[in-house]
Amino acid sequence: MPVRLKILFVISLVLLGLSSCLVVAVEKDSGRGEAALTRARERILSLTQDYSSSRPHRLKILVYDPDEGQLVRISLPLWLVKKGLKQEIRETGPSDNLDFEFEARAFTRALSVLPRGLVAEVWTDREKVLLWLE
Repeated sequence: MPVRLKILFVISLVLLGLSSCLVVAVEKDSGRGEAALTRARERILSLTQDYSSSRPHRLKILVYDPDEGQLVRISLPLWLVKKGLKQEIRETGPSDNLDFEFEARAFTRALSVLPRGLVAEVWTDREKVLLWLE
């Protein structure tokens, strides 16, 4: 599993532990995955081109595995993401029991100043991942 995908899953698991209201949608339909990625990219582009001063309120993650034909959609309130990351910082030291480096403090600070739009786009041989603020 790619390191960036592991980071996304760690963030999701931490947030799941903090809130029982987390909803993750998993769709299994090989034909709609690529179309969903295209629509998400268009939505992200429109957010990037909108120069209004509104701050982002949600962190959205879209993961597509073409081999499995699975599409995973995650949408989280930004305040919950920040709270989860702060909890992670308090409970673990740097790289405690992790097989990858993840700087939660830096990511939390970045979430506070980033505008709406694309945060990360990861394309591997197995997965396609979009992470954005909306």
